[in-house]
Amino acid sequence: MAQLFDEIRVLELARNVAGPFAGKLFADYGADVLKVEPPDGDPSRAHGPFKDDIPNPETSALFLHLNTNKRSVTLNLEQEEGREIFRRLAAEADIIVEDYRPGQMEEWGLGYEELARDHPALVMASITPFGQTGPWRDYQGSEITLQAMGGPLHTNGSPHREPIKSGGYVAHYHAGIATAYAALMARFRVELGGEGDHIDQAVYEAQAGFRDRRTVYLTGASYTGFAATRQPAGARVANGVRPAQDGYVNIYAGGTKHFIPFLDVIGRPDLKEHPDAPKPLHEYSPEFAAEVESAWTGWLMERPKLESVALTQAIGLLGGAVFGTDDLLSDPHYRGRGVWETIEHPVAGTAEYPGRQLLLSETPRQQARHAPLLGAHNAEVYYDRLGIPREELARLRAQNVI
Repeated sequence: MAQLFDEIRVLELARNVAGPFAGKLFADYGADVLKVEPPDGDPSRAHGPFKDDIPNPETSALFLHLNTNKRSVTLNLEQEEGREIFRRLAAEADIIVEDYRPGQMEEWGLGYEELARDHPALVMASITPFGQTGPWRDYQGSEITLQAMGGPLHTNGSPHREPIKSGGYVAHYHAGIATAYAALMARFRVELGGEGDHIDQAVYEAQAGFRDRRTVYLTGASYTGFAATRQPAGARVANGVRPAQDGYVNIYAGGTKHFIPFLDVIGRPDLKEHPDAPKPLHEYSPEFAAEVESAWTGWLMERPKLESVALTQAIGLLGGAVFGTDDLLSDPHYRGRGVWETIEHPVAGTAEYPGRQLLLSETPRQQARHAPLLGAHNAEVYYDRLGIPREELARLRAQNVI
């Protein structure tokens, strides 16, 4: 069965998270994604956790997740022979995703203008912390730096403590999504007879304009002059994260149109007669707010989180349980929709991976291929595709070109 991106060739010269996730979004839906790694591999191969807690470049959970359905070749772009091989690969690519520092590709003679000179249909996406231009273009940026400067860190956590970073690689995953979307739009233009493009994707800007409430906060500040601030826990009555019997829930009840039936659910119908009950949340008196919060918290602590969510969802309240890893793995909804996919890897063994997110009626998803071993496709690409003789490949390998 044909896949969405069949016949699209992507050359991924990207490391760690953002670029590889952009490549994964193409690979998981059928594109031929060739991952070009330095001879010692993508740095994410050194990021744990690892199988059996033993560091191994072939068993990094981060790498295994980000690189399903791709092929891997090794290539040293510090050497001219390596750069010449890359030019040959680029000449056959529809899309290139790279994440080297601004100016690095040009210094190697592999910048967009040079590669597109004889390949005007080429789409090239360059991902950097702060973009190819501007006063900060040469700044380095880690995940926490980019969340702090462009994203949600400012409004995360207690106002009495330092801000809290969102877990994982939120900024880089968002940049990867934005990059794949832009590359796909540019590719559509090529398919319609237009030319390619060079996409300048800054992780910083993806955060400022793309992350959850950040855009709303920035827009509000531009109109009012007031910036959003962090709120103390429990600042909004019967809204937000609260402890349940076996974990946490995040339910929004106070001040909503469902607040009156919510009082019945938590066993406090008497509070419906209070004059504050029909008012907006911010007009609750301190006494009424304290009474509601006490009743709500006590009710939650007597019930498991999934039961609490089911009872409140039944009356139309927005909310859900806060899931840990074990919850996600056993969740019957995820199981029922086939979210988890079993993949066998020659070194890491058999494990369940989060499957592709989109379900399409006419494009059944195919069994995922495991993330490639380092340089697993060198012979297939360099000998079979480019026609480099085997004895030449042996020399290139001995000289650390591949």
